[in-house]
Amino acid sequence: MKWAIYILILTNLGFGLLHYRSVILADNKTPADDDNLRLVLLKEFLEQEGQTVAVSDDVSSSIETVARCNTLGPFKSKKSANKVRKRLVKLGLSAERRMSKDNKRKGYWVMIPPAESRKIAKQSVRELKKKEINDYFLVVTGEQRNAVSLGVFSRSELAQKRYDEIIGLGFTAKIRQVDLPLREYWLDWPSEQSLLPDDLATFRKKHPNIGQTDRPCS
Repeated sequence: MKWAIYILILTNLGFGLLHYRSVILADNKTPADDDNLRLVLLKEFLEQEGQTVAVSDDVSSSIETVARCNTLGPFKSKKSANKVRKRLVKLGLSAERRMSKDNKRKGYWVMIPPAESRKIAKQSVRELKKKEINDYFLVVTGEQRNAVSLGVFSRSELAQKRYDEIIGLGFTAKIRQVDLPLREYWLDWPSEQSLLPDDLATFRKKHPNIGQTDRPCS
């Protein structure tokens, strides 16, 4: 009987210890309180945002921003462009002269076609002098050797007018389309600097064919 009581006591102690250990394990698995949970999530969020910002910074730094410039022109001569540039500088604009990168334009060459010999070509020259035509030259080399040049024009109507004049004097002539170097000048300055409309109008009174636009800076 005594042994039975001892066994019952030991059994109860065993169940008690097992229950106590289960309670400790359960407490250890309990989530943190709300404040601690929010703190951990906020830290993770900030770390994630920090990484995202770093990536965004890297991407934005890889995008090249192309600077824009105002440009005024075209001017047909360097002298005209330089005069206007000086006036722009006086107005506070950091203007720089630029020659157009387009190296070709259409031209119309009026000529008396190549003669069979230099002697025949010179005879045409003498006849032109008699008709008081003085703006010409004799071509001495190249594909058009022994031709007599009567002018190269940038506009077809001007070439046609010259052609009609020469034909009217009894000469044989032709118009040949050619490529000419394009020597146009522009004035560029940073887009942050503005040219007032009144100043632009003043420039256009003397240079009616110019205009202002914008372009990538050179």
